[in-house]
Amino acid sequence: MNRQLYTSAMLTLLDHPLLFCPFVILFLFLGSLLGAWVRVRRAEAVARDAGSFKALEGAVLGLFALLLGFSFAMAVNRYDLRKQLEVEEANAIGTTWLRTDTLPEPARTAERQLLQQYVPVRLNFVAAGTDAQAIQRSLTQSGELQEQIWKIAAGDASARRDPVSALLLSSLNDTIDVTEKRTAALENRIPSPAWAILLFMAFVSSALVAISITSRSKRLLVILPVVVGVVFALILDLDSSRSGFIRVHQNSMMRVAAQIASSR
Repeated sequence: MNRQLYTSAMLTLLDHPLLFCPFVILFLFLGSLLGAWVRVRRAEAVARDAGSFKALEGAVLGLFALLLGFSFAMAVNRYDLRKQLEVEEANAIGTTWLRTDTLPEPARTAERQLLQQYVPVRLNFVAAGTDAQAIQRSLTQSGELQEQIWKIAAGDASARRDPVSALLLSSLNDTIDVTEKRTAALENRIPSPAWAILLFMAFVSSALVAISITSRSKRLLVILPVVVGVVFALILDLDSSRSGFIRVHQNSMMRVAAQIASSR
């Protein structure tokens, strides 16, 4: 039960960067307050072991910075991959559309009508956001349309058996393959256990930094939590494929949709 509650809470936070940022700031500020409390209550011990404490603080902060850097790099790479796959799918659909010219009638008209239905479905797949039902509906519709489009192209290729019809099958195969690639890329995110470890490291770092601060001003205790909270929110926003502010725009897909619409 506790594990399910933890998982549900983490997934909720990770789907909403705007909620995650203040949560991180508050959580790390508690770590800073804990460090300040230790500094006051154990002042003699802290002063006596200042050298060892500085070494420990440097090691923990260095490890935390390393983990933070890796996490940022992972998020950026996944964001770039989603952009690349959006262009790849648009190119595959555009090529398939052009190669439908090789089909005889009435197969060409039927194939183009299906492609005209297919592009809006693929746009809706991304526009669905975090709506699980809308996502599944788009995937189901995509699969059904792909099957119909493939049957027409495969039937023509079987009848003609020439290199020209094989070109259409090749581009259509790319169109179908990239669907699963995009689905996997949208689902692939930094795991919640990794976020839990980052939060733990950030909490410990905040506490250690607070111990080393000699001033009693609580304003200084807020600086690290705020900075780390903003960085965490940026990483999460880049990593979140269906929520947040930093999202892959469907410009290439929309241009293909406009091209297909103008070719009617």
